[in-house]
Formats: sequence, structure tokens, C-alpha cells
Amino acid sequence: MTISFPSKGAWIILFFACASCSDDPELVAKRELQRTEIARLQGEVALAEERLRNMPEDKGEDLKAAEKQLNELASEANKLEAKIAELQQRKTDLEARIAQYKVKYPLN
Repeated sequence: MTISFPSKGAWIILFFACASCSDDPELVAKRELQRTEIARLQGEVALAEERLRNMPEDKGEDLKAAEKQLNELASEANKLEAKIAELQQRKTDLEARIAQYKVKYPLN
């Protein structure tokens, strides 16, 4: 079993690769700021999600159904009012005819 070592060129590449591995203090500070910002934003997102879960149910569909029912009831009320007016007019006409009949044919 033979152990082979990297060539001289491979050692130079390895040296420069390791030398570039050291972190630039400016980049480290920037990375830490980014991590802090990410943590803050994750907290805000979690808070917003919790608020959404705790919000009351959307009553939009119930409101639409109630408005539809209100419109139907208003329409029905208008029809009934028209029927009442018609019946009142008919009553007035019949009372007038009865009065004319009584004048024409007295009962006593």
C-alpha cells in the first residue's frame, strides 16, 4: 500500500484556497446583520400568522345572504303594499256602490 501526496501545484492551490477561507470582518458583520434581520422578519411573520389564526371568521357570505333576504323581503313588502292599496280602492268603490244602492232602495 502506497501513500501518495499531492503535487506541488496542488499544495499551492490548497494554500490559496485556505487563505481565502478566512472571513472578512466586514462580510461577517454584514452576515450577522442579515441573520438578525431574518430573525426579526421571521418573528413578525409568526406574529402576523398568529393574528390571522385568532381573527374572527369572515362574515362576508353571511352578510351577502342577509342582504339578499332583505331585498326579497322588501320586494315582498312592496307587493303587499300595492295589494293593500288595490284592496282599499276596491273597498272604497264598493262602499260607494252600497251607498248609491241605499239611496236608490231605502230599507225602511
